[in-house]
Amino acid sequence: MFSWDQLSTISLGIGALTVPLAWFVHRYFKAAGRKEQESRDQVLKAEKYQLVLEKAKAAEHEEKVFKAQTGHIPSLLSLAKEAEVNNVAIAVRWYQKAADLGSEIAQHALARLCKLDVEDPNGEARSLYWESFIKAKHRNQDALFDLGRYQIRGYGTDVNIDAGVDNIQIAAAMNYVPAQLFLGDWFVSEMNPHNNPREAFRWRLRASINHDVKAFVKLAYCYQSGLGTMKDKARAVYWLERAAEQGNTEAQYLAAKMHLGSTATDAAIAYIWLSLAYAGGIKEAKKERDEVVQVVGITSILEVQRLTKTIYRRLAEPTVPENAIIHLIDKVYSRDGYRPTVEQLEHLASDDMLIDGEEFIFVDSPLTGVAKVDEVDQLDDLSDDAFPQVAIAASDDAALGTEDEVNHAGSQQYQAMNWSSSWDSLNNDIAKNTSVTTSKTPS
Repeated sequence: MFSWDQLSTISLGIGALTVPLAWFVHRYFKAAGRKEQESRDQVLKAEKYQLVLEKAKAAEHEEKVFKAQTGHIPSLLSLAKEAEVNNVAIAVRWYQKAADLGSEIAQHALARLCKLDVEDPNGEARSLYWESFIKAKHRNQDALFDLGRYQIRGYGTDVNIDAGVDNIQIAAAMNYVPAQLFLGDWFVSEMNPHNNPREAFRWRLRASINHDVKAFVKLAYCYQSGLGTMKDKARAVYWLERAAEQGNTEAQYLAAKMHLGSTATDAAIAYIWLSLAYAGGIKEAKKERDEVVQVVGITSILEVQRLTKTIYRRLAEPTVPENAIIHLIDKVYSRDGYRPTVEQLEHLASDDMLIDGEEFIFVDSPLTGVAKVDEVDQLDDLSDDAFPQVAIAASDDAALGTEDEVNHAGSQQYQAMNWSSSWDSLNNDIAKNTSVTTSKTPS
């Protein structure tokens, strides 16, 4: 048992400890409360700061939008870049506005992003348009041609026929043959509000000067029908034979038909081309070839067949020099037809109406509208009666005729026809056009 003195001592000790312990506990809870308050104050401060920051960002965004709507390109690009991560469609919209104002950064972005816009069914077309647009600015011939066609058709962009034709003309003036062929068809197109058959003739001539076989046939068609020039059977035959000697079976068949119904020499030449056309897959040529034999004669047919085999072997060679087959036939049959020089053709194609040599400006301004190009080729009457022999003019300039004569002749005959009118579809349509394409066989 503790004595009274011991208990007093213990009580005094406990009392002495209680005071500082109570003070310590008080200080602890006071410090903890202060810290908790500070933490709450800090959270409130952060929330207020975030709110202020968001308001500042919203104000900055509104300012950007305002500037963008007034045509401020940096603001347009900034808004587009912000939207790229979460919303491609919105990004494309802002880039489009900047691109329309001439921003190359935006144009490149559209070429990259449009095809990724799942909300746009024409996204792929728009990407192709902008890819061509960018390349065309550097005078890339392929791109200029593609861009022009996109603008005419409204493919990936608004329809702008004038700008499209101008860009194709730039490519054509750079001797890009597909563009020249396109213009040869365009200037007799129903879509073209400025129909000009003479320009169609000029561009087909230009493509022919550039050694395009398809252009040879189209140019022959101009001379056969009087499209943009005066009718001239001799020149039509020449250009058909230029294509025929390069292995074009359509031209071989048509060149043969142009010789039907004339002299025995013409019949022999028709036999040669009909044989080659039949070998090339035109079945109707065999029947006409067998009928031509009656005009050629038994005594001459063996020589004609031998010459045909020689020409067939020449055509099988990798390359056939231009005019080689024509000169061979000329030599064998003492033929003296239309044989223009390069200089004469260049002179014929250098009319003031032809835009080659002018200074061009890249055209990109859009217009709204919808257009649809009908590119279905149609056959004209290919019978021998459709090729009246006319006197060969003393010069190429005279062969063109006056402006009124040429445009009247071409427009009168073709104003109701679809554009791209030529003999391009002969292979597909021969079977159902036999009555049109078969000439009268002389008795």
